[in-house]
Amino acid sequence: MENYLTFMVDNTSYAINVSSVLEVLNMTKPTAVPCALSYIEGLIYSREQGITVVNLRKRFELEDHEADKKTKIIVVEVHTTRESGNNESVILYGLVADSVQDVIQIYEEEKVEDAECSIPKEFISYALRYDDKPLFILDFKKLFEEHAKLSSLTIQNL
Repeated sequence: MENYLTFMVDNTSYAINVSSVLEVLNMTKPTAVPCALSYIEGLIYSREQGITVVNLRKRFELEDHEADKKTKIIVVEVHTTRESGNNESVILYGLVADSVQDVIQIYEEEKVEDAECSIPKEFISYALRYDDKPLFILDFKKLFEEHAKLSSLTIQNL
């Protein structure tokens, strides 16, 4: 059994392990970053740390949505290993979600194989049924792989 934070994007429920979540913030306009990937909204600062803000709707290739009072930024910590394999780095991402729901406990036996999802399957670790609705657990490694590689290359070239 593990604890997961649940949230909504385009009327679909997703979850991430709470061990990766640092905080949940109200939506603020990020500072734009030139030449960033299309789904990177920009940077925000919280607790004196820079956070790369990822628009999950754009990352999942869904229709854009105007932020409102329910829109939140879920700050997560992602551990990546550099291509050389020597050092691990930590990147903070802010995931823009339409709304944040609850922290729930998930049991292994709740997993299901036949859940339909409108986003690319590689972003999903697995699906389960929770309150008679599908809930998709995100795969951070795949979700941030492209950005993490670019960040790692940038850091190595400094």
